[in-house]
Amino acid sequence: MIHQHFIAVDLDVPLAILHDERPWLEAVGRFRFLAASWFFVSLTLLPVALLVRKLVRPMDRSTRVAAIVTTLAIVLLAVAPTIQQHVTSSTPRIYHQVGKAVFEAALSQGSLPGCKGPDDSWILGTCGEIPVFSLFMRILDIINAFAGLAVGALIVGMILCLETDDTNSLEDAAAQLGQNFRQMRQQLYLTSLILTFGMFFAASWMYWPMPMISDGERAAYNSLVTASALFTGTYFCLLMLSFYLPVAFILESRVKRLAGTAALPAETKNTIDVDAWRASHGLKEGTSDVLRAGFALAAPILAAFAGGITPFAQ
Repeated sequence: MIHQHFIAVDLDVPLAILHDERPWLEAVGRFRFLAASWFFVSLTLLPVALLVRKLVRPMDRSTRVAAIVTTLAIVLLAVAPTIQQHVTSSTPRIYHQVGKAVFEAALSQGSLPGCKGPDDSWILGTCGEIPVFSLFMRILDIINAFAGLAVGALIVGMILCLETDDTNSLEDAAAQLGQNFRQMRQQLYLTSLILTFGMFFAASWMYWPMPMISDGERAAYNSLVTASALFTGTYFCLLMLSFYLPVAFILESRVKRLAGTAALPAETKNTIDVDAWRASHGLKEGTSDVLRAGFALAAPILAAFAGGITPFAQ
């Protein structure tokens, strides 16, 4: 919906900004893209493996089914735009936001081994009119599917941090909540890691044409690409917040409720120090925990800024 209604996809970026005499510079962007693709795919398998490990443990059957269905539904949402693009050729593509014509022209300067004609075949299908562009689009489709699977596993893994045990023991309930908080932080850091490297993957294709841009136009085109990267990084941050904050708020409300119960004086004891009790059970976040969580949530945006000021953008 965002790409169809808000993204500028009809940018008239002139082809004159490209270097015609240095086509070999296309390989610079391709190597970055392939490296980022392989590494990102490897990372996406990690949350899937962790979710599978959780699901094979003893668990209520309805919870296991709901977790699997939710993961598959998120994967379907992720691949729906890819399917729509293959069905309708007029659907905007993600690379249109950095200049459709100039992006295709830059990639057309490269070649693939074994692609002598558009009907030749290689590992991912036919070569097409622009072999390197065919490489880009097919790998992008594959990455999109893996990203959807990873995000689905991350969301479900975060929700499973709300696990509870039927117990009347205050200490057992506190121990369960402490474990939930540790799992939630681990899930947050893992999400931040994957989405941050997802931002580096996005930057790898956004900056692909950059080495072929003429020196006089590079600063202007870099501004466009940096803005596009910033939009993507912000989207990743909001995505992370959308499933982290609800879980964090629910767990915090459980902690307050349990701490209120613990503070009630029993017949044989005095009122306890609630803050000390929370800290002793790992239910009180310190300054370092807040700073780490804030950095994790902001990491994709920081990665977007880093892409525009490092040699990666040259």
